[in-house]
Amino acid sequence: MARGRYGLLAGASVLLLAGAANAQQAPESAAAQLSLGRIVVSAGAEKVAIDTPQAVTALEQDDIDDAQATTMGDLLEAIPGVSVVGGVSALGQGFNIRGMGTGIADSDSRILTQIDGVTKFYEQYRMGALFSEPDMYKRVEVLRGPASSTLYGAGALAGVVNFTTKDASDFLTGDDRFAVRLRAGFESNNEGLFGAAILAGQPAENLDLLAMYTRREADDYKSGDGTTVVPSGVTSSSYLLKGRYYIGGDNDHSVWATYQNWLSDSTQIYDQAEAFGTTPVRRKVDDVTATFGYENDFGGSKLFDLEAQASYANSKVEQRETTFLSGVVYSEFSYETWQGRIQNTSRFDWGEDWTGFLFLGTQAYKQERRNPRVTAAGNTVPGAATHPEGDMGKYGLYAQAELIWSDRLTIIPGVRVDWTKLKPGAGVTNRTEVEDSAASPKLAVLYSFTDNFAVFGSVARTVRMPVLDEIYSRTSATANNFSLNLKPEESDNFEGGFTLSFDDVLTQGDAVRAKVTAFRNDVSNLITRGTANSAYFVNIGESRFQGVEIEAEYASRNLFARAGLSRIEGENRLTGQPLNTIPADELDMTVGWRFTDQNLSAGWRGEFAADQEDIGPGGRRTGGYGVHGLFVTWTPDQGPFEGLEVRAAVDNVLDKQFRRHLQSLDAEGRTFKLTLARTF
Repeated sequence: MARGRYGLLAGASVLLLAGAANAQQAPESAAAQLSLGRIVVSAGAEKVAIDTPQAVTALEQDDIDDAQATTMGDLLEAIPGVSVVGGVSALGQGFNIRGMGTGIADSDSRILTQIDGVTKFYEQYRMGALFSEPDMYKRVEVLRGPASSTLYGAGALAGVVNFTTKDASDFLTGDDRFAVRLRAGFESNNEGLFGAAILAGQPAENLDLLAMYTRREADDYKSGDGTTVVPSGVTSSSYLLKGRYYIGGDNDHSVWATYQNWLSDSTQIYDQAEAFGTTPVRRKVDDVTATFGYENDFGGSKLFDLEAQASYANSKVEQRETTFLSGVVYSEFSYETWQGRIQNTSRFDWGEDWTGFLFLGTQAYKQERRNPRVTAAGNTVPGAATHPEGDMGKYGLYAQAELIWSDRLTIIPGVRVDWTKLKPGAGVTNRTEVEDSAASPKLAVLYSFTDNFAVFGSVARTVRMPVLDEIYSRTSATANNFSLNLKPEESDNFEGGFTLSFDDVLTQGDAVRAKVTAFRNDVSNLITRGTANSAYFVNIGESRFQGVEIEAEYASRNLFARAGLSRIEGENRLTGQPLNTIPADELDMTVGWRFTDQNLSAGWRGEFAADQEDIGPGGRRTGGYGVHGLFVTWTPDQGPFEGLEVRAAVDNVLDKQFRRHLQSLDAEGRTFKLTLARTF
């Protein structure tokens, strides 16, 4: 692709380092600039992140824009405890939270990923778990730990990632009835181009409409030593349609709908193993998500605040040019799901000191997994032995209470009960259906001793029931090593920590926030790949994941600093061997300066990882590294460039050769990015 030559990159500056410098008098909103001071909506009742008794990180629109992300993984990489695993392209990335999650072939169902409340799931050999466009979103919330399962679904042993798409109201101000936003970007290393257009309108007093289209093209990038990394490029297009109607003009009584589609058609590498070498395959991805929702607070009623939604999603991959796979020339992999969810929130007040919330809800989920294949002879055959077809149904009921005393004590008990039913599809020779049920209780507590110091802790028992792939996969079409006797994974998670909040530390109006979380997650019956002489998937008797996450931030009128540190360990407690899904110890830092009179900010970002030698069976050793980046953001509010948004940066300034531990390919070398945006 022919491209321009210059650009700059902004690293997703997520979390945490305390800093000091002489600064001018800070505005009162300094604390609001900190990510630990943001409102979190995914953990139950709205609350500030630092006052939530679990580890949670919220990214807002400025964070997403500053990241100038090419892939969904680019948004999350710097969050403590979160890693991107598998490949480096938009088709190859999965997520790992606290050592759980793999990007090769196993299920990623220990991490629940949601888009506007719709659970997204995809599993295929050497493919990613989520296909979407980073620029579609205005907010991302990451809840780490299995306590998240209560409100979202059984089996979130690692956590929940919530994505929220843009709304028309984000671009309409005052009496505006129509707005247009254009955004375009360039990257030097992979000669990448990106463009997005948004139309937002209010054609009637109570109706908001939004339409968005994006296009992204990039060649394979070069690593620090100049080697072209294949596959790392991307060619994709996507669009988003969204509307909301406010019934009777009431902002708390509305119906809404959204439809998004992400498309990509490119050549990927099937494997890096000796069996296939670097064999290319052609993969076309078509990912659709459609949702209809209803919200009603019944005129401010304390007893009824209803949310309901129904959704359809289909992640489909067409795989071609694969005659090396036993003569199969075409394969289709799809996960088609129908989902429904109803939740009511009630509020109670007792005297002057106690406030309570009660969340009651139910969810239903049906998934059809299909894998038709066409041979060179033109015959259509059912799913591969290692990618069996089938149907899965899930149903759940949940209740969560939040009791708050004098804004000092928060108590959150909750319980969830789920049922699953798995049914084999065409080509599966064993026709046994598998049913499971499980209850997942939790209790979380936070107590503030003073306005500056608080402690929190939680205990949660979470059960993840096996999915279709784990029950019905086998070595070959003639093999009978199904995993029908798999037991559900059972997690007993304990975490605790403390928070620090200080204002007016170095100068009037500045703010320091810090949150330290330690966790231990004991998992019984952890499901992993078996051996040649066992069932395809087997249970490991006892596994332990434990670690610590530290987040710290400082903000004044001019200076801002963040740092995030994570250290995670994982062990098979029967053999004493380390698990092979554990990321390296990592520290992410950002330090910057705001030139407030010029509406300009500039800074440095660093990513530092330790050697990872405790890799476990089948793992890969990686060396430690330190990578540096620089960024500049300019948003003039007067003169000929008023309203323009300019973001520029350079990533991997020293052009270092390195590989992130859980990724299968080398990381990008020095690259420049430039993004321009304006709302009319």
